[in-house]
Amino acid sequence: MGKRDIALRIKSVKETRKITRAMYLISASKFQKAKVMLDNVRPYYQKVQLTMKDILLHRGEVTSRYLERKEDNKENKKKSLIVVTGDKGLCGGYNHNVIKKAQEIIGKEEVNLMVIGEIGRLYFTLKGYNVDGEFLYTAQNPTTAIAGEISDVILNAYNRGLTDEISIVYTEMQGLVQKVRVLRLLPLDIDNFMALANEGEEAEKNEVVIDSDMIYEPSASEVFDVLVPEYLKGLIYSILVQAFASEHFARMVAMDGATSNADKMINKLTLEYNKLRQASITQEISEIIAGASV
Repeated sequence: MGKRDIALRIKSVKETRKITRAMYLISASKFQKAKVMLDNVRPYYQKVQLTMKDILLHRGEVTSRYLERKEDNKENKKKSLIVVTGDKGLCGGYNHNVIKKAQEIIGKEEVNLMVIGEIGRLYFTLKGYNVDGEFLYTAQNPTTAIAGEISDVILNAYNRGLTDEISIVYTEMQGLVQKVRVLRLLPLDIDNFMALANEGEEAEKNEVVIDSDMIYEPSASEVFDVLVPEYLKGLIYSILVQAFASEHFARMVAMDGATSNADKMINKLTLEYNKLRQASITQEISEIIAGASV
């Protein structure tokens, strides 16, 4: 490889480094934005959770179509699975890990897929899975309005009997560690629901006390049914924000690694270029000396 080729390659790597560095900074900014979004919605969402927990703990037997019952454990359930992926690549194994987990859950079952994110939607469509063509939501810039729309869609499908069970696969941030998580949205599993409510209490660090003598009118069951849509809306919004934060954190790590590799390559190519340049200068000096001595 000549000096010209090496110089062109150095220039190319430097241009690529500018792009990876810019993508790192953009993802870092969006990651911080996602954390703020999650902190803003968490108090309201946890209050709804704890109120529902209070109803289940202190109001005796609550009957609701949204709660799992033993007699509902029938075979041949109509199942739906929401898969949250990213809209773009260049984020390490983020999309691959979610898709892999979704495929493990689906197995050989007939499952209706509702995919959030262009990467997952394209993958499952090309692979011939049963993907809901009208469920078109992106993973970027999650809002409470979008979460409300998704909540309405799944509640409508559940109430009309179009599906018996709805679960969601997404990536959650646990500190600086990403974990693919599977959560059933409907019907509500009381044990899982209580666990989520307890997580909310621990996250607050200050125990939130709910008056166990509170009276629910017209009945605890009816109030519970009214709260379920709000609970789902808050839960889906927090999931979308978690996935949004996870995607950009994964892209930060990937782009930081790419930038570091570009720096190493630039240093290696620069060293090689300098060696060739020094050899060329040495050869020219030798030729001048040889010519002068003739």
